Amino acid sequence: MGLSLPDEIRQSCHQHDLIPPQSLILVGVSGGVDSVVLLHALLSLREELQIELTVATFNHGLRGDAGASDVRFVEDLAHQWGVEAISGAADVMAIKAEAGLNLEEAARQARYTFLMQTAVQIGADRIAIAHNQDDQAETVLMHIIRGTGMRGLRGMLPITPLSEYHLLEDWTLTGADADDFDDVDPAEVVLIRPLLDVSRAEIRAYADEHSLSFRQDVTNADTTRFRNALRHEVIPTLEKFNPNVRQVMTHLAAVMRDEVDVIERSVESTAAWLLDWSETEPTHETDGEPGELVFIDRMVFQEQPIAVQRGIIRKVLFELSPGLRDVSFEQTEYARELILKGKTGMHLDLPIAVRLMVGYDEVTIGYGGRPLYPPHLPYLTPGTQISVDPAGPTIMAGQLKLISYWVIESRSKDLRFEDPLIATLAIPEGARLVLRTRQTGDRFRPFGMHGKSQKLSDTFTNFKVPSYYRDHVPLLTINDEIAWFVAPTANGPQARIAEPFAVRSEEQSVLRLRWQMPE
Repeated sequence: MGLSLPDEIRQSCHQHDLIPPQSLILVGVSGGVDSVVLLHALLSLREELQIELTVATFNHGLRGDAGASDVRFVEDLAHQWGVEAISGAADVMAIKAEAGLNLEEAARQARYTFLMQTAVQIGADRIAIAHNQDDQAETVLMHIIRGTGMRGLRGMLPITPLSEYHLLEDWTLTGADADDFDDVDPAEVVLIRPLLDVSRAEIRAYADEHSLSFRQDVTNADTTRFRNALRHEVIPTLEKFNPNVRQVMTHLAAVMRDEVDVIERSVESTAAWLLDWSETEPTHETDGEPGELVFIDRMVFQEQPIAVQRGIIRKVLFELSPGLRDVSFEQTEYARELILKGKTGMHLDLPIAVRLMVGYDEVTIGYGGRPLYPPHLPYLTPGTQISVDPAGPTIMAGQLKLISYWVIESRSKDLRFEDPLIATLAIPEGARLVLRTRQTGDRFRPFGMHGKSQKLSDTFTNFKVPSYYRDHVPLLTINDEIAWFVAPTANGPQARIAEPFAVRSEEQSVLRLRWQMPE
């Protein structure tokens, strides 16, 4: 003999840690059989689980008097069972038009927004909803038909954060209740699905056993709606080939939850050291606020398993776009191919105004303007020119200051440094030193090329200095010739000195320069 419905809920609570003791649970009740059974079963477990319950019921404004009657039914039922009920309503058709959503999405976001607002107001951190095993089978099949990756095959999760994508854009309250929402993170309020392992047949049998009254929603028979068509037409057809197709779908979801968990753990550990996040310059698209992007080392990315590569791309997109619900397989694969094989300068527009740009050894994925210059390196505003005098005032470039002093033999004979922020240069007598940014026609004579010069742009290309940083690189010139620079690259900061100013003898006048953060 199988478990009773309350036993299945109890088992699910323990297995997935759905309900900690002393929790205040907001139970979403529509008046239909699933949600009425959920409330009744949770009430029977209330003392054992040490929980308090509050009912929330919502009128979408789509069914006229029938919707209002459903709300009254739930309010009366809650009163009869000794539970507080909080009701809400919305004009979903108006929300649909204003937000540009389809009807199903508008109704879903309106409902979850009401549940979120109510949970915050009463101090609940759990919202229990009545999705069941049959709903899970329909969801998995829906994802398969629409096209999905491994995450979609998980179906609905037993417990999941109430993410931004569940909610209307302006989901917080205004007026007297606004303070309730200060510093509220939607992800701190979780959805729980205690009936996810319970079949619709078991739910109906429980209702019959306990003589529970419930409301019938006639729209559930409308097969013009995708889910209803799956329920009443597609799944019955599939059951002709496999009578257990619903169980097959739910078992697939359970297996994929575990498989995805393993991959996501690997993705998280890889992302911790692979992804290098940065702010970007504000644009009118970001309303004057800095944007955000991430740098990804192409060579290191290539070394990762394909599943981790896909996971990294999805993780980046979800972090850049909290309202994003899903990323298609096609978008993920195109982005992956560009990272692996794209040529410098190629780009790809991704969901919600996010762009992937291919660099030399790195790609960037983000939004906003150009990446902000690395704050741990010196940088100048394009067109800047500053005279350098070792005995003069301190020179600042970004957050760093330039320290310079003459090297005396008794003081130091160390003329080469691994630190790119330090250089030692031979200075001709009476030389004029200037710190500036690049200019049209700049050339550079790299040390080791026996005095041959090249375009500065070629030097930057050889060093793989990203194009968006080049105008800000501080160039130290001696008698109008570029002598030293430090620039950001995909492999970290790199520095070069010019051949004419390399120290070759102790008789030369030697100047040491160092970029450092102010004390």
